[in-house]
Amino acid sequence: MVQTEANLENQLITQLGKSGWALRPELNRYSLIVNHFRMLLNQRNADKLDGTPLTDQEFQRFLNEIVGSKSIYQLGRYLRGDDQFQGGRAQIQRDDGSDITLTFFDPRDAENNFYEVAHQIVVNDKYENRYDVTLLINGLPLVQIELKRHSVEMSQAFQQILRYRRESFNVGGSLFRYLQIFVISNGMSTRYFSNNDGELNKNFIFNWSDDNNRWIDEIEPFTASFLSPLNIHEMISKYTIFDADQKVMKIMRPYQVYAQKAIMNQAQTHPDTNGYVWHTTGSGKTITAFKSASQLALHTDAKKIIFLVDRRDLDSQTINNFNAYLPKRADGQSSIDRTDNTSVLVEQLKNSTDTLIVTTIQKLANAVKNPRYRSVLEPYKQQRVIFIEDEAHRTQFGEMRKQVNSWFKNAQHFGFTGTPIFKENIGTDGRTTDDIYDTRLHTYLIRDAVRDHNVLPFNVTYINTIHSKENIENLNGEVEALNVQEVYENEKRLEQIVQHIILNHSSKTYNRQYNAIFAVSDTRTALKYYDIFKKINSDLNVTTIFTWAANEEDNDEHQKDDTLTSRHGLEKVIDDYNDKYHQNFSTDTFSDFFNDVSKRMKNHDAKSPENNIDVLIVVNMFLTGFDAPTLNTLYVDKNLQYHGLIQAFSRTNRVQKAPKDYGNIVAYRNIKSKTDEAVQLFSQGDKAAFFAPNYDDLKLDFQQAIRALRDKVATPEDTNRLLDEGETAELEFIKLFRNVMSLQSRISVYEEFDWAQIETELDWTQQLFDDFKGKYATFYERHKARQKEKASVIDDIDFYPELLMVDAIDVDYINRLISQIDLSSPDARTEGVEKVKKALKNNSEPTLFSKRELLEQFLDSVIPELNHDADITSALNHFLADKRQAEIYHFAEEHRLESSQLAEQVAEYEVSQHENAKALGELTAGMPFKEKISAKQTIKNFIIETAKKFVMN
Repeated sequence: MVQTEANLENQLITQLGKSGWALRPELNRYSLIVNHFRMLLNQRNADKLDGTPLTDQEFQRFLNEIVGSKSIYQLGRYLRGDDQFQGGRAQIQRDDGSDITLTFFDPRDAENNFYEVAHQIVVNDKYENRYDVTLLINGLPLVQIELKRHSVEMSQAFQQILRYRRESFNVGGSLFRYLQIFVISNGMSTRYFSNNDGELNKNFIFNWSDDNNRWIDEIEPFTASFLSPLNIHEMISKYTIFDADQKVMKIMRPYQVYAQKAIMNQAQTHPDTNGYVWHTTGSGKTITAFKSASQLALHTDAKKIIFLVDRRDLDSQTINNFNAYLPKRADGQSSIDRTDNTSVLVEQLKNSTDTLIVTTIQKLANAVKNPRYRSVLEPYKQQRVIFIEDEAHRTQFGEMRKQVNSWFKNAQHFGFTGTPIFKENIGTDGRTTDDIYDTRLHTYLIRDAVRDHNVLPFNVTYINTIHSKENIENLNGEVEALNVQEVYENEKRLEQIVQHIILNHSSKTYNRQYNAIFAVSDTRTALKYYDIFKKINSDLNVTTIFTWAANEEDNDEHQKDDTLTSRHGLEKVIDDYNDKYHQNFSTDTFSDFFNDVSKRMKNHDAKSPENNIDVLIVVNMFLTGFDAPTLNTLYVDKNLQYHGLIQAFSRTNRVQKAPKDYGNIVAYRNIKSKTDEAVQLFSQGDKAAFFAPNYDDLKLDFQQAIRALRDKVATPEDTNRLLDEGETAELEFIKLFRNVMSLQSRISVYEEFDWAQIETELDWTQQLFDDFKGKYATFYERHKARQKEKASVIDDIDFYPELLMVDAIDVDYINRLISQIDLSSPDARTEGVEKVKKALKNNSEPTLFSKRELLEQFLDSVIPELNHDADITSALNHFLADKRQAEIYHFAEEHRLESSQLAEQVAEYEVSQHENAKALGELTAGMPFKEKISAKQTIKNFIIETAKKFVMN
């Protein structure tokens, strides 16, 4: 028997009923959902309501308060709360003028909530939509499940959710704006992901798995494990992270959940035993560490939870990321002290209200060594303290760790590392990660991460730069007796490498959509490479950064040079940097220079190439702990091995939207044997997932895709006949060319890729591709237009518009740019403001036209006055609210209206997206008939325009 969607839905509902969800088949229209939510709200708060349920006006005020014009991110925070306020409750004024606080969700006690399931809910707005299965908590829709039959691609369910979000979920004031989690399934494959403002990124759709990282894919076991009432409550209240910087909710992946549970269990049941988490680099272990620290602070009796990081990791962008995830301190200040002042840390240790502290191991070691702090630190010798230690493979070995341990004798340590220390890669410390941390609590290897698409595989190319006349094999790093350094640093060799980078950089980075790091052996070589790039005068933006020794051993060899020391050389580099980016750094302000370089690498934006760094030359900096999804290429001219090699490679393999398919590694030394050893060690023997497909295999796939396309349409001109063959034929072409486009994007970054060879062997040229792409764009636009009119079969198509056009400058993009303005210095503010203004000037999005003048006022008048740690998004919302209120007041004065009534109508329209005819009548009461007709239309237009103009979503 063929599995139908209806059968799948009925089986799911039956299973949900058995697992604790009360069945509510009668709740099949949105109006019934709202009434049901109102009934449960009255029941839940019966004691506070004192026998008098909410009136219609009171309930509308409650809806305005809990939904209103809030973003999905704000609604998520409102639902859960944090250390500063209790979530799931709202205060309104009753009709008699008294205030009342009503609860609608308990984020802390799962049993103090009511769990129900409804299905086939019909919502009528501009289009009629019918939702498959909706999970309600206290009547509030928090989880939406969309199903497709077994034979249908699961992507169709994802496309359907995108359509629902546009057409009905996100309509102003709808309770469905509270949806926190989406689940999509065709019965055989099931995924989950978080709701958010703006675009939903397909890279953040997750498989659920067990604690051994085995997928739980089919809907029945998925329902038993993931969709139980307790787990859903925990995923919402415990395992969702709020990024205050990007203003997005991030639901945790399964391995992050299991790691956090293991840490909590260890802390509560085995407080005398340490533990560590091995999650591969790039899989989000720092976020797991943040969340674990927050939960330990809430649910253990530890006097302090101390989150330890290495000072080298604390660039300004990383500090912003830390602040984005961590709660504020009791005094409202940031959890992270930006200064090097140890006394600030001591004050935090002294303060009983600061349970969670973020500091560096260097600062803590200084506090322990300094006799002046003994009186404050003395109690901590015996009190329970829990340490969360990030990048444990390098921060927890050596003297500083021993000094800290000798003082905090009753401490429990939890470490996070992507590359543990084993016997094979043991250092001078002589200890492994297991020696220090006792127990491995959870493991998530690179093979798991690549399979789950949480990191990308590597495309490694080895370039032979040395051709010995004596045919000496493997000179690169293999022959100790020769003066290898002399060979490596030969000017001719370095120039050839620079020429190779210049020739291939655009193809490696997809026309500079991404950027690159160039790792070299020492500071002198870094300066040589920089000078060669400068001399060749390519249009690449290249700079270098490194730390220097006060008295370098080779100073005598450079006495006649302009740059006696590496520091002198870096000064000249910084002078060039200042000229290019309009800055004022020097080696005396190295930390500011470092922060600016870090910011430019992380904020690489193809729309503003003049602000970018294309290639950053480094020695050791940025090769570990640095996280930038826009980085996709590592050029290597130095020897790497074991964890250093994996850490360096892993700078490139963060997931980003297409066309980023791999982390590109271009090695100008023969480090293949070292690469194989490192991969063998850190993949536990399973190397298959580590590397991208080899070129010949990918070329065969490419050839087959081209053949399939041209069997359907031999030439671009042949696509014209598809217009007569109907929509199905058009869709087949779209699928076939989509596959060619994807494979061409992937294969073009390989060193072996050559258009002349492709033309000869595959009868495929760049011009032919461009011609087909033009036809593809035409069909794409045709189907996009159809999609607005109906739910067509186009839902099962994954388009690649980013291969045809650049991202649109829309409200979400401007919002993101504004929130990312760096407030740390006047120059940084100016640069951020100019970037937003330039985007506004280049805007072609109609919804932004009415906001441009307002936003420019905000940029010119508010941004310069903000504190360095201010919440820019909050400041913008306050600014817009004040401007809206002023505009309402002036309009009311001009038209002799009651401003408070007019403000209520604007607020109501933001929620309902419909004007209130009765209220319009009240506003114009007493006017002559003809004047009233005209006034109503004028007021209506004002309400609609004002509701749209002053909201950034």
